[in-house]
Amino acid sequence: MACGKCSKTLDEKCSIISDPVNNVIQKMKFADGIILGSPVHYSAIGGTMKSFLDRVFLVTGVNKSMLAHKVGASVVAVRRSGGLPTFDQLNNYLNYSQMILPTSNYWNVIHGASPGEVLEDEEGIQILRVLGKNMAWLLKIIDFGKEKNPKPLIERKVYTNFIR
Repeated sequence: MACGKCSKTLDEKCSIISDPVNNVIQKMKFADGIILGSPVHYSAIGGTMKSFLDRVFLVTGVNKSMLAHKVGASVVAVRRSGGLPTFDQLNNYLNYSQMILPTSNYWNVIHGASPGEVLEDEEGIQILRVLGKNMAWLLKIIDFGKEKNPKPLIERKVYTNFIR
């Protein structure tokens, strides 16, 4: 709907209250780490997931960058192709929110068409295992050092219109 009410009320809520989006926003606010996952639909995030993410990340962004400096990762399940564009789309939400992204030894994409078939993708399993280890390590490092090294201050977003 893009009504923008969340940027006026600054109450950490989407004005649409008929679904669990606001509950998820609060869970994400208190989480140390967040994993976004999506199947691939026409080389992209599915429509309902896109709408969900647009709403969540708008609310969290206008409310003092609620997700900044949290650890966030994206994972994608795909039958054959389109995994990288979808992975990129998910990562855009994390980057926009100033989240810290752990890495793996390849892109976080696993292949399979039927339920359970991803378990046959040995490389995909390794990629996600390495991602999990790196994410856990990063969360521990941040927790260990946060008292001696406070988070950077969030700067107010500067908007520029390139049409002059």
